Amino acid sequence: MLAAGSRGDYQPVVAVGRALAARGHDVGVTVTSDYVDLVRAGGLRPEEVRFDLMERYREDVLSGEGMPDAWEGQLGMVGEMARVLAPEVTRTLHDLSPRYDGFVTTALTATWPGLFLDGPRRRQVLMMFVPALPSVWGDSSLFSVEEGRSWRNLAAGLRVLRSARGAVAPRGADAAGVDVGVRARARASWQMMTAPAFVAMTPQLVTPRRVGGRDVRVVGYPVAPLPAGSSLPAGVEAFLAAGSPPVFVGLGSHTLPAVRDALRSAVGAALSLGHRVLVQEGSGLEDEGGHGDHVAFVGDAPHELLMPRTAAVVSHAGAGTSVTALRAGRPQVPVPFTMDQPFLARRLHEIGVAGTPVPAGVAAGADGERRLRASLEEALAPEVVARAAEVAEAVRQEDGVAGAVAEIERALLR
Repeated sequence: MLAAGSRGDYQPVVAVGRALAARGHDVGVTVTSDYVDLVRAGGLRPEEVRFDLMERYREDVLSGEGMPDAWEGQLGMVGEMARVLAPEVTRTLHDLSPRYDGFVTTALTATWPGLFLDGPRRRQVLMMFVPALPSVWGDSSLFSVEEGRSWRNLAAGLRVLRSARGAVAPRGADAAGVDVGVRARARASWQMMTAPAFVAMTPQLVTPRRVGGRDVRVVGYPVAPLPAGSSLPAGVEAFLAAGSPPVFVGLGSHTLPAVRDALRSAVGAALSLGHRVLVQEGSGLEDEGGHGDHVAFVGDAPHELLMPRTAAVVSHAGAGTSVTALRAGRPQVPVPFTMDQPFLARRLHEIGVAGTPVPAGVAAGADGERRLRASLEEALAPEVVARAAEVAEAVRQEDGVAGAVAEIERALLR
């Protein structure tokens, strides 16, 4: 399983990998140095790419003006990260290649076999979380910009397609002497576009359709079972028991000043509506003090146990967090940053389980608290709360792990 990215990118891969291993398959996972322990804790073999990707992301890529708003700029940053990773990815793939018969790739790694490995084409299946293909449909393409069927969605996708190819098959990558020129990039793009593919996301958010010439199957999001004996920290339990269900606020693994500012706005919005607030630690907001008894902070705790006991969830609309809140039946306030988050934020609102999305840059600005208050009021309306409970019943019936395993075995064992 060729994986890369943040913790949220690895968690569903590990969930699927564990299920494949339980069925007798020999499973390894490529992983940058910062998440080796996560893969090993899942009982899988880490194939280490010796690079601390998230540290580079934080210090070098986002230390300036942050992630660009436009797709072209975001994908340019992803392409730069791919270029920097290329030497270590090449070394890792050449080392692991003799030990494996096929590859499961994600959107970030789909070109790796064609780009960095010579010789006969290996069997490959692409596991996407949102289809990164142009489409007229607003509920089936990462690049779409509005609800329903619209040529504006297709036009938006076609505009960014070239940048998307550059992100996964970057020009000029110094891959330790391996040819990554025009020929290698063309081979990698062809293999990516012709590999069997499926979408590991709830069909409540990504509608199964024919996208980019393919009938894309949507199997549900892979959710790993909680380890036996999982529980919430004692301090969190005490806070939950001390009053009404709080609003949970967490904006993912980003540790940027903008995250802290957006969290501060969200806390202010919830408090102004009379709600207690439980805030994810890690941004530095917890160190500022002066929050009072109505605000508490939580570190590493299972969201599956926490979210059902909240009034609403304010999040970055990451795939895993969004699905966990859906399964919990909690209304949401999406504060998207980048990549698939704006799409998922829009879809949460369109299906009626969330308030109007507030982009992270807006949430961190002078008008952030007012905008977040309005979205939270919308999310807590009785009809949205009822709709969230209704959708939860459907999402809890899905088995994304089993669906992904079936698609992988169909593609690689045919």
